[in-house]
Amino acid sequence: MLRYPSRRAQSYLVRQIGKRAASSETRAGGGAGIGNVHHQLFPTDDNRLFRHVAQPRTVSVIGAPMTYGQPFVGTDRGPELLRESGLLKDLSSLGWRVEDIPDLDFDAICAEAAKNSSACSVSPNAKHSLQVGAGCSALADLVESKLRLGRFPLILGGDHSIGIGSLAGILRAKPQTGVIWVDAHADLNVPTVSESGNMHGMPLGLMIKELIADRRIIPGLEWMEDESKDGSGPPRLPPDSLVYVGLRDIDQAERRFIKQLGIKAFTMYDIDHLGIGRVMDLALEHLMKNNPDRPLHLSYDIDAVDPVHAPATGTAVRGGLTWREAHFVAEYVVKTGSLASAEIVEVNHTLSDGDGADETVKLGHNLVNALCGESIL
Repeated sequence: MLRYPSRRAQSYLVRQIGKRAASSETRAGGGAGIGNVHHQLFPTDDNRLFRHVAQPRTVSVIGAPMTYGQPFVGTDRGPELLRESGLLKDLSSLGWRVEDIPDLDFDAICAEAAKNSSACSVSPNAKHSLQVGAGCSALADLVESKLRLGRFPLILGGDHSIGIGSLAGILRAKPQTGVIWVDAHADLNVPTVSESGNMHGMPLGLMIKELIADRRIIPGLEWMEDESKDGSGPPRLPPDSLVYVGLRDIDQAERRFIKQLGIKAFTMYDIDHLGIGRVMDLALEHLMKNNPDRPLHLSYDIDAVDPVHAPATGTAVRGGLTWREAHFVAEYVVKTGSLASAEIVEVNHTLSDGDGADETVKLGHNLVNALCGESIL
């Protein structure tokens, strides 16, 4: 009787073959891909895609080089490295008008916030909250303004604390937005329960009212309780408007919150058991069942992908998405036609050798292409 390898074993073999082929290509001075196949991009001709974006479709590329939300240097170069990889040219090839906005000057913004701080304005378990708060306030205003102009905000991080600003701006402009959070981690902490105090683990927790009723208690986040321009109140994310994909490293308090709030969460166990196609069917069914036309935001942490493919990130955890699974998530959400904004975060070239750093940047670039409409056929 023939015994076939498990799905995870098959994935491992494919990875090893890919790594050897890529290594051979490098030694031979080869072309754009494995086997020297030239990779071509074609603009989508499906007018049902990106229906929340005004015509002509414009992507607003927003660099958010935040590094204060976690302990490692290097995440601040993520936007620069993605641009240098040829991202803007690819977006244009995919049929977008590209508005390339200069990176937010977090050095100046965060330095000013720190200068105005005092001992009593430092939160003991929300590290660098003044700097993160000031940077995210600027990001929220920019994201909101682009959405109100009918554009597609594409946010390049930076660490995942920028999700505080991205979500605040999105929910002020489009409060019905559903959120797909692709990440190894739940990012559902609040200062009272955080095990590290690092704010890249808090963006979702800070948006959910059941977990923190008044964000003004955190120095630097006072702006998050301001009324929205349309009078709809401060930006908040209802728990049933969130879906996780790819979880595999969750803190104890986050486990409790997910269960208590009934948040839809698909872990790597679910992906192994059901397959990525079925998981995405269920994820989108949950978000769209009561409002099929709602806009969607996809937040993509590169650490959702297995470190075999994305080693250059700060909180890598083995057993993540394969290369194809990672792309399928993006492609599937685009096919709904409802994607209205996206971000990619936690690319950190300093945390791997030259090849690993290059592979991670290239993967981030490819995932952004997929989020902006690239497809196989």
